[in-house]
Amino acid sequence: MRGRILGWMMALGLAAVAAPAGAEELRGGGYDVMVVRDQVYGRGLVDASNAGGRMRDLRMDVYRPVEEGRPLADRPAIIMVFGGAFYRGSKGADHFEEDGASDSSMADYCTRFARAGYVCAAIEYRLAPEDPGIAHEPDPAMLLPRALLTGPAATARIETVRARMALPPLDDESRAQLWRGYLAATDDLAAAVHYVRDHAASLGTAPDRIAIGGFSAGAITVVNGAYGMALPVKAVVALSGAMGAYDIRKSVRKGMPPGLFFLGQNDLAGIQIGARAALAALKQAEVPTESAWVPGFGHFYPMGAVSLGSDMSRSTVETRILDFLGRTMGAKAVEP
Repeated sequence: MRGRILGWMMALGLAAVAAPAGAEELRGGGYDVMVVRDQVYGRGLVDASNAGGRMRDLRMDVYRPVEEGRPLADRPAIIMVFGGAFYRGSKGADHFEEDGASDSSMADYCTRFARAGYVCAAIEYRLAPEDPGIAHEPDPAMLLPRALLTGPAATARIETVRARMALPPLDDESRAQLWRGYLAATDDLAAAVHYVRDHAASLGTAPDRIAIGGFSAGAITVVNGAYGMALPVKAVVALSGAMGAYDIRKSVRKGMPPGLFFLGQNDLAGIQIGARAALAALKQAEVPTESAWVPGFGHFYPMGAVSLGSDMSRSTVETRILDFLGRTMGAKAVEP
């Protein structure tokens, strides 16, 4: 499967070990951070319904910890995937505000992780309105029923987002695009994981210590990637994520990477249902899991918000993530 994905999608090329032209350097608590933006990690098919479609580059922003002017090598890595209902969103500094609350951007998370000593890659992926193609056809028996994920209960939030984007209600064509969007996003995450593994020396990463994390649609994607596609990662962080597309009740098995799941106290009903289903499947398979509520928030919450763990622990979202990564990836975080 990996060969088919890479053969279809990967765009090869090496990142420079020294800071390349155009790299930015951020200074603050912990390590300084070097950022290289728009690094191509693969290619993906869009406009798939139109005479074969076209390929477009897939890009990531790479945040590296820097000490005494030099980026560190052989560091654990985390790949972050943005949210936006598979219709919008950004790998950069964009974030959402709703009901007086705001989430943290992928740039915020990656800067924090890099200052703590991790290489962080914030990736873009193909969205449903691009009419994406998929690199491989998963076994239908391993997927949730398509009607479940494109029906009214699962698409209420998506209809809200489409209205805000001045798009008409979902129809048969756009529902098919949405379904392919779930799978294409997972394909793109798979390409990013293999790119980081294959280019570990130039990116300064340890190829056997990669975690994946995401928010909302991005969190659904990392759940699909880790427990549906069995990507070779060490840990999973799902910020308001759930089961979607892959029926992980059928694919998860003992030995898969541990997962940390967050939910806002008043999170979307579909996300709460899907997160509980994912946690139940993982626990049934004896995969280690941790979960935490973010009290007082709905679907959107910042990384500095307090979270309450199922073990009655209390810490900010970012601190809980860094503690989890330290325990699962064997890397102690540097405090700001």
